[in-house]
Amino acid sequence: MPGSRGDAEDPHGGTGDSGTGTRTATPDERSWLKRHGPETLIGSVIVAAVTTVLTVTIPLLAGGDPDDDRGGGAGPVLTPSAVTAATEPPTCTMIDCDGLDPKDTHCDRGAVTLAREMAGSMQVSVRYSPGCRTVWGKLTGAEEGDTIEIATSPAKKERKAVRTGHTQYTAMLPAGQTFSAQAIGTSLKGQPAHDLPPGHQVPVGAGQNDIPPL
Repeated sequence: MPGSRGDAEDPHGGTGDSGTGTRTATPDERSWLKRHGPETLIGSVIVAAVTTVLTVTIPLLAGGDPDDDRGGGAGPVLTPSAVTAATEPPTCTMIDCDGLDPKDTHCDRGAVTLAREMAGSMQVSVRYSPGCRTVWGKLTGAEEGDTIEIATSPAKKERKAVRTGHTQYTAMLPAGQTFSAQAIGTSLKGQPAHDLPPGHQVPVGAGQNDIPPL
């Protein structure tokens, strides 16, 4: 009968037990966007953008300079503790750094290459730390037994040989307001493919005038 509640609408929009009535969508059946609103979509975009920024920024905090003293490259994903270590300040300056490793003292953070020279596959560089005011020599493209040496005076020298891989760097020497440094890379066996005889040396020099504006 008209007005009778015998065919009352069920909770899901059907009429009685017939199931033939027009069905009204419930809130739970509305579209994803209507249920969550545009804020959720915007939030997803923001999260994706932040993730991208962190992916690019974290390797840079670790010294992403292709000529840095870690061999270059983005390397593995860093943990928070690794990021903290990557931003720690240097632990020495000038004379206190004499003979120390630039990585162990964090002097390699922000270091720059003052000069470089190549012969065959070998590249010899003079590296400088503005924060520690030190220099060291670096050799890449080398072979086992090749050596890298740096000197700031006849008495102040540091030397290292390649043990594994193709890269080696020396310990540091202090560099005052005025200084002159010379790095020398020596090929133990030479490089016949590049017409470099055994014992071939690649020298490169730099001084305070080569420091770029900071």
